[in-house]
Amino acid sequence: MSFRRWIMRLRALGAPLAALIVLPALLAWLAQRPELQQLDMHFYDRVLPLAAQSPSPEILIVAIDESSLAALGKWPWPRETHARLLERLAQAGARSALLDLLLMEPSDDASQDRSLAQAMQRLPVYLPLQASRTPSIPRVAPDEFLAPLPILRERARGVGHAELVLDADGIARSLFMRLGPPDDPRPYIGLLMAGRAPAGPQSAGTIDAAGWRYEDRLLIPYAGPRGSYRTVPYVSVLRGEISPEFLRDRIVLVGSTTPGLGDQVVAPLAGHAQLLAGVEVHANAIDQLMHGRVIRVPSGLQSYLWIGLPLWLAAWLFWRYEGAGLTRLAAVALGTILVSVAAFYWLRWWLAPATPVVGLLALYLIWNWSRQRRQLRYLQQRAELLQALPAGAFELPPADWRQPRHALPSNRALDRAISRMVGLQVLAESTIQAMPVGVLLCDAQGLVVGSNSAARELLGVPGCPEAAARQIQYLPDLLGTMRPQSKTLAQSDGAPPTWIGRVHGEYATKDERHFKLLVAPVTPGAAPAPSGYLVALAELTSERRAQQQRELWHRFLSHDLRNPQTSILALIDLEELDAGPSPLSSAIRREALRTLQLAEEFLDVSHAWTGNYRFAPAHLGALLFDVRDQVSAYAARRKVELVLTMSEEDEEIELNVDAALLTRAVVNLLNNAIRHSPSGAVVKLCLGADATEVAIAVIDEGSGMSEPALQQLLSGANESSVGQPSGEHGVRSHGLGFEFVRTVVARHGGTIDGIAARDAGSTFWLLLPRQA
Repeated sequence: MSFRRWIMRLRALGAPLAALIVLPALLAWLAQRPELQQLDMHFYDRVLPLAAQSPSPEILIVAIDESSLAALGKWPWPRETHARLLERLAQAGARSALLDLLLMEPSDDASQDRSLAQAMQRLPVYLPLQASRTPSIPRVAPDEFLAPLPILRERARGVGHAELVLDADGIARSLFMRLGPPDDPRPYIGLLMAGRAPAGPQSAGTIDAAGWRYEDRLLIPYAGPRGSYRTVPYVSVLRGEISPEFLRDRIVLVGSTTPGLGDQVVAPLAGHAQLLAGVEVHANAIDQLMHGRVIRVPSGLQSYLWIGLPLWLAAWLFWRYEGAGLTRLAAVALGTILVSVAAFYWLRWWLAPATPVVGLLALYLIWNWSRQRRQLRYLQQRAELLQALPAGAFELPPADWRQPRHALPSNRALDRAISRMVGLQVLAESTIQAMPVGVLLCDAQGLVVGSNSAARELLGVPGCPEAAARQIQYLPDLLGTMRPQSKTLAQSDGAPPTWIGRVHGEYATKDERHFKLLVAPVTPGAAPAPSGYLVALAELTSERRAQQQRELWHRFLSHDLRNPQTSILALIDLEELDAGPSPLSSAIRREALRTLQLAEEFLDVSHAWTGNYRFAPAHLGALLFDVRDQVSAYAARRKVELVLTMSEEDEEIELNVDAALLTRAVVNLLNNAIRHSPSGAVVKLCLGADATEVAIAVIDEGSGMSEPALQQLLSGANESSVGQPSGEHGVRSHGLGFEFVRTVVARHGGTIDGIAARDAGSTFWLLLPRQA
C-alpha cells in the first residue's frame, strides 16, 4: 500500500482514532462501577477453581468447635485455659500461633491475664486488632482499631488487622494487606505470620466514605470447602490427645468454627458461594503469602493496555479487512475470554474480561458509524489529504506560483505536496552540510555514501564533496587508521549490522582530536530492516583534555601533596623520640593528619565523580561481610560493638554494582558511625529488601546531629559546617567522605536518606534499585 493511501486511510479514521485512545480510559473508569464489577466477579467465581491452591500441611487449625464448647463450658473461657493451650503448643515445638480471639478487655482475675502473657513468651504468638464494627464492604469503616490488652500486646510477636472485607455482593474474595486510617494503616496479621515485613504500599489504594485507606488488595485462591486445612478440636490439644509429633513445626491458627461464635463469611468455593469460618479464610491467606502464590491484578497502565489491546486488535481487523465485521468482533471477544482464563490458570493473573467485551461492542457501533461517514466523503477526502499535510517547524513558505486554470483541484494539491517535499529535501541537505557536528551516511554494508564538511575536516579528507565521496569508502577501514580510545564497540538502535562489530565507540585522530561515534538506523516507511545508518561524530577533545588535567591534579595530590605531610609526621616521630611529645608537635601532627585525610577524601570523591565504574553481579551478603571485616578492628579499638543483621533470603540478593566502590561507601558510613559513638555503644549494619529496592542501613547510638545539620549533609549544601571532631588526633571531617558516599549511591541509581537528633544517634540508609 502506497504512503499516500496510508495517509488517506488514517485521515479517514478521524473520530474512531480519537475513540481508540479515549475509549480504553473511559472503560477503565467504568470498570470500577458495581455493574461491570458484578459481571467480572461472577466470571471470577467460575474460574477460581483453576487457580485453587493445595492446602499446606504446615498450617493447622485448632478449632473452637461444638465438642470443645461441650467439654470446657460456655464461652468465653478463662484466659488460663488459653495459656495452657499455648504451653502445650510450645512443648510440642509449634512454629507460631495466631489467637484469633478478642482479648481487648481485662479479666476479672488479673492473674489470668498474667498467666496468658507468660505463656506467650514460650513461642511466637500473633494477635489481631479488632475494628469497632462488623465485617462490611469498604466505605463503612470504624473510627479506630481495638487493640489487645497492653500486657498481651507487649508479649505478642506481631499485632495486625484481621478484617474480612466483603465485596458489594457480600462475598469474601480478598483481603487488604494494609488497612486503617490514612496516616496509620495497619498491616494484615497474616503478612506478619508469613514472615513478610510490611513495606510501603504497592498501589495507591482506595479511601472509603469514613476516611479509611485500603491498600494492596490480595485475591485469595481458596484451597477448597470447609475443612480443607487440617483441623483438630481445641479440647483435644488441651488434653494432650494430639501427639507432639503432629504439632511440631506447625503454624497454628486458633479460632472458632462454630456458627454464631466467630466470623462466618461467604466465600466463592468450587464455583459456588459457601459459608466459611473466618479462621479458615486466614489459613488460606497465610498459606498464599507463605508460598508466594499471589493472584496479580493489573492496575494503571496495565489495566489500560488490557482493555485497549482487544479494542486495537479489533480496530485493526476492521481496518485491514472489509466486511464480516461482526464475525471478527465475536472472534476477538472469545479470544479475550480465553486469554483471561489462560492467564489466570498458568500465570495467576486476573484479567477481568467483562470490560474489554463491553468495549468491543461499543467499538463496533462507533466503527459502523465511522465507516458510513467515510464512504460518503471518500472522494473529497482523497483530494484534501495531500494538501492537509501539516507544515514543519523548519519548512520554507511555498513559492508564489500559478497553475493553469483547467488543472483539477486534486492535481493542484498533488503538485503543491511534491513541491513541499522537494523543498524539505533541499532544506535537510543544506542543514546537514552546515552542521558543526560531523555526519556520515552509510548504507547497510557500512559503505559511506555521504558526508558533511565537518566530518571530512575531522577525518582529514580534503577536497570537495564529490572527491570526498570517492575517497571515503568502507567506514571500518577508514577508522582503522586511527587509535581506538574505547574497548567497547559502537552502539546502534535495534539489531546492529555486522560491520558495527568492527567499530569502537571512541577514536583519536593523528592530531589528538577525540570523537565519539553515535549510530542511528534509517528505516524508511514500514521497511523490515534499516536501509542505511546515520553516523554522528561527536567531538570530545575538550572533555578529554579536561580529564587529563584532572588526572594531573590527582597525581599532584597523591604524591606531591601527601609526601611532604608524611615527611612531617616522620620528623615529628624522630623529635618525640628524643624530647618527648609537646603541645606544638601534637598540633603539627594533628594538622598534618588532617591534610592527609582531606587529600584521601578528595581523591575518593574525585574518583567517584569521574571514575570508570565496573559494574558486575555481586552478592550483597558477601559484600557486607567484607565491610564488617574491614571495620571490625577499628570498632574493637574504639570499644564499639558492631552487629550485622540480615536474613538468609536477603543474604543471597544479587545486584549489578561496582563492589569495590560500594564497599568503600558503606565502610565510610560505618567508620563515621563508630567514630561518633561512645565506648560500649552498638553500631548496627542492616540489609533488607522488597520487590523493587534493596536497603542498606547504618544505625549508631552516637552524638547525632540537629535536623538542619542533617539536611545540609544529605543535600550536600554547606558541608563544611556539619563536620564533627573525630576523637582521634583531633582531625575534623569536612563532609568529603559523605560526598563520596552520596556520589557512589547516585551513580548506582539509588538514594541516601537518614534521621538523626542531638544525643540520640543517627541512622542512614542507602536505597538501591534491584534492576539498574
